[in-house]
Amino acid sequence: VNCLKTTETTTPIVTDYDEQFYQGEVVEIMEESESEGWEGTTNHQTLQVEIENGELKGEILTLEYESTANSQKSLEVGDRVVIVEHAGAEQKEYTIFEAYRVPSLAWLFMIFVGLTALISGKKGLSSLLGLAFTFLVLIEGAVPLIIKGWDPLGVSFGAALLIMVISISLAHGFHKRTFLAIVSTAITLHLALALGWMAVSFSKLFGLGSEDAVFLSFGEFSNIDLKGLLLGAIVIGSLGVLDDITTAQTATIEEIHKANTKLHFKDLYQRGLSVGKEHIASLVNTLILAYVGASFPILILLVSSTTPLWVTLNNEFMAEEIVRTLIGSITLITAVPISTVLAAWMYGRK
Repeated sequence: VNCLKTTETTTPIVTDYDEQFYQGEVVEIMEESESEGWEGTTNHQTLQVEIENGELKGEILTLEYESTANSQKSLEVGDRVVIVEHAGAEQKEYTIFEAYRVPSLAWLFMIFVGLTALISGKKGLSSLLGLAFTFLVLIEGAVPLIIKGWDPLGVSFGAALLIMVISISLAHGFHKRTFLAIVSTAITLHLALALGWMAVSFSKLFGLGSEDAVFLSFGEFSNIDLKGLLLGAIVIGSLGVLDDITTAQTATIEEIHKANTKLHFKDLYQRGLSVGKEHIASLVNTLILAYVGASFPILILLVSSTTPLWVTLNNEFMAEEIVRTLIGSITLITAVPISTVLAAWMYGRK
């Protein structure tokens, strides 16, 4: 079997090459050495890897692998990897693509599902059904339509409304407060759409802030409106925080009403808003930290860079992330009075 010297590097999230992929396990380290270079210490390994699936299952390949201390660790016996067979070559060539992570992700997902079911019971299971429906709508509905050339913003907004109705209903049941939460979320989503459109237009963003977006602008995906895709992503991202705040506020007003049915609209609104302010204070911080956590390496580069701060912030990638964060936070804040007003009006009518 012909072998290539390979280095595992950062791989694209999606590949579209004419290649065959296999799962394998390192069964023997035949040779290992080190060398010094501009990247630091590089470890060279000659490995024997047993293929675990496909037409090559059971075969053992001899592969060379390189790793650097700054990017990834050396492989050990028992490590599982993804191997790629390169097509088109006169003699088939195989390289180690990256570590095989699916089993670890599956275990983590099982823990998540188990804890959700154990702690939340039937409501937790219902919310998991809503989560499954969300993925179904996005993967089987929204994404194929966008690829076919449909307006990304229209498709994303329609998908968000559908996800909103079904997921909130599954998670919280079919009650008056569920209906109020859905209406509140729908109103706030329209606000998020309007604010997002203004922010993207005024900031002169074109949806080209990431390498993945740039990739979409070429070849078979060149018909996709990247600006609309960015707006659609903002809308769907906003939905992720809205259903929490609207359902919580509506439930709060309902419980206050049950405790004292004599309270009118004004009293219900004031008491509900008092609770909502506390919710805002915690969720805004949570939202910002979630975005920062997802882009922590960028934050490190930002702090250590010698480029003027205003130039860095002016970069389209940074501007897109800032717009996403601020639009999400603004819609979160406005969702509190909107849902509180609707619920207080409904329960406070005499």
